[in-house]
Amino acid sequence: MPRHLDRQLERLSQPVAARLLAASGAAVVAAGSVEQHGGHLPLGTDAFAAQSVAERVAFRLDTVVAPLGPVGVAPYHLPWPGSLSLSPSTLTAILVDVCAALAGAGVSRIVVVNWHEGNSPTLRLAAAEAQQQYGLRILIAETHVITHSLYPDEMEFTHAGSMETAAVLAYEPGLVQLDQTRTSEPSDLASGGTAHELFRQRDVYPVLQDFHDIAPTGWYGRPERAEPDRAEAIAEAVADHVVRRVREIWAQLAGQDGAVGNGLSAAAAGAQR
Repeated sequence: MPRHLDRQLERLSQPVAARLLAASGAAVVAAGSVEQHGGHLPLGTDAFAAQSVAERVAFRLDTVVAPLGPVGVAPYHLPWPGSLSLSPSTLTAILVDVCAALAGAGVSRIVVVNWHEGNSPTLRLAAAEAQQQYGLRILIAETHVITHSLYPDEMEFTHAGSMETAAVLAYEPGLVQLDQTRTSEPSDLASGGTAHELFRQRDVYPVLQDFHDIAPTGWYGRPERAEPDRAEAIAEAVADHVVRRVREIWAQLAGQDGAVGNGLSAAAAGAQR
């Protein structure tokens, strides 16, 4: 299935966007990052990965993808020129403001499709603030985690390896340049994985300051394992998983959302048509 460009809010006319938002009562928001990914992947890898999945999710929910902008919270990549980062307060303000506008358009449920680990703590806080201010129900889909969980052997949880290469292939294959991996050799796969895991602990963990602490060259993994045909199938499966979980959670929470208004149940029912 091709990418769904007609689901990007900024590409739609206002009447069309208004109709989709009002009819579904829902919207999708994509959150990514602009950061170094070696010589073979673009700086916008995380943004493109999130956008690719978000478009597919929006198509399935018959709604739109509202833009936050491509930049996320990634200060630990700034030692590599070209990488960009927002402060957590800036990303929070952007998400809250976008949610306010969507709420004003009749949206009561928002799905944030995120691909970047560095965004996760901020997105949780921002979503909590938006929910409290505008009576929304916001779900966050960590699609990089989902992709690895669905394909743990094939889609390695590295940085700029097969999983992120496949994500870009599913978005725009021409952005992947595997012949350029030699311009920035990968760091050791085993040591990179061990170092990265330290920062991914769930009980006690350090806070990442510089990605050199994980991969001295900026990336590690096996991008050559990604295949264009498989990339498309994987992106579709990830979107299917997100939508299935969203609908399950909406149904589970339906009885708890009375304070938000009857529009929530209507939005869930409309999204499941």
